[in-house]
Amino acid sequence: MRRRTLLLAGGALASGAVGVRVTGSRSDDEETPATALVAGSLQTVAGEVGGATPEAHGSLAAAELVRSGARDPDALALAEPRLVADLAGWHAVFATNALTVVYDPDSEFAPAIREDWRTALAREEVGVGRTDPARDPLGYRTLLALDLAGREGAPADAIRANADVFPETQLLRTLEAGGVDAAFAYRNMAVAHDLPRVDLPAELDLSDPRLADRYRRAAVTVGGETIRGEPIRYGAAFLTDRGEEFYRNLVGDAERLREYGFGVPDEFPVVRGRESNPAANHRNGDPTASAGDRADSPVEHGRDNR
Repeated sequence: MRRRTLLLAGGALASGAVGVRVTGSRSDDEETPATALVAGSLQTVAGEVGGATPEAHGSLAAAELVRSGARDPDALALAEPRLVADLAGWHAVFATNALTVVYDPDSEFAPAIREDWRTALAREEVGVGRTDPARDPLGYRTLLALDLAGREGAPADAIRANADVFPETQLLRTLEAGGVDAAFAYRNMAVAHDLPRVDLPAELDLSDPRLADRYRRAAVTVGGETIRGEPIRYGAAFLTDRGEEFYRNLVGDAERLREYGFGVPDEFPVVRGRESNPAANHRNGDPTASAGDRADSPVEHGRDNR
């Protein structure tokens, strides 16, 4: 396949809290539709839950849009709970995911990818896509999975060098158009696009909390920050009263999330930080109320700021 032009989205990995936004009503026109800023991998399901008009970006890029003042959303739902906590002062962890290799069923290399993705994706004639680790967690999680695979003898450096970089919201569209033969993506993205996939073993796919110690062996450096492997988690919060409906509809519908390929453990959603942000407390009947504000909530951040 003809090699594609490398698409670099730019941007830097943002880190550190930027203060807490207080939940409340907007002073502008209440008839204006509420807005939600969501991870690219949430684009499909966010468009169906109702309550706000969603705009999808890589989660790191989305967080930077809020920090810079370029966006002022009513709700957030990102593929990294830490980012939501930094911006909202609290968050609900509401879903999990797994890394997978999605491939074009019409590609001449499809049989080789199905048989042995490690060997196939290292071949220069096979077009591979991944996303930018400076703009979304899928990008750095892909590199973490390759780090883990390399420790088991996979040609991780060759795969990484062979992969072109695309925005998260365009990755699988590029694959569907024949621009690449395969791509590293989340399981739910393959489900949303109805594309075949090769599921990575649990030791590599960052899905299993029982393997958290194993995942932490992997590390990548992005924008001067060392990121260690950890189980994939999604976080959400509403930033204004107008965003609460979207938030409830998204995090309270486990059946819908599972239908779209996300994992939703029985204990989810788990809410953290409400005790320090009373304005974000939920009213009676909130579907997340049973999660509480447990101090021992299983949310960890696999980052070392060095």
